[in-house]
Amino acid sequence: GSQAYKSLRDLCHPALPKDRPFEELCELLRKQFSPQVAIFRERTHFYNATQSVGENVTQWYGRLKKLSVDCKFGSNLEAILLDKFITGLRPGQVLDRLCEENETLRLEQALDIAINKECAVKESAYLAPPSAPHYAAGDLGLCGRCVCGGGGARRVPSENGSYCGDGQQAAAQARGKGRPRNRRRNRGGNADDHSEAGSRH
Repeated sequence: GSQAYKSLRDLCHPALPKDRPFEELCELLRKQFSPQVAIFRERTHFYNATQSVGENVTQWYGRLKKLSVDCKFGSNLEAILLDKFITGLRPGQVLDRLCEENETLRLEQALDIAINKECAVKESAYLAPPSAPHYAAGDLGLCGRCVCGGGGARRVPSENGSYCGDGQQAAAQARGKGRPRNRRRNRGGNADDHSEAGSRH
């Protein structure tokens, strides 16, 4: 628009824009309107990045590519991306698998290997049997002295096959069942006392 032309005319002064080559005019406008990029700040963000929890390898690769845009790595971009893609992975089977490769590994190959290994790990976890149930602290009256540690961790049976807290639960149930009978006995005893008192009168 007119504002851009005014800026271009000011940048070309004392010459006129029509007297300057087109490529030079584009470069002048780019320097004027493009924000200045702190290259080493961008590279700091790039090198400090690591794969996040819940982020799959494809998402991790895409985030690295985005972080590298303003780093101006030039012809070294692929090699740097490969190193950072592998070294920034979370510790686990995917990283271990890639570490088995040698220095001739290419970036596309590394991505394919990582995706395939990640899928295999997920499938293996899906087919694995369910783990032992976990209980919150205090739910079962843990004693604090047996093999479970009393900290509310998963219940571990003792040598006789019983679980911590079973005795407390059984005792509580027995006490609960015994209370109504005691009340009935008391009510029966009171009735007998009243009948004896009436016969005396």
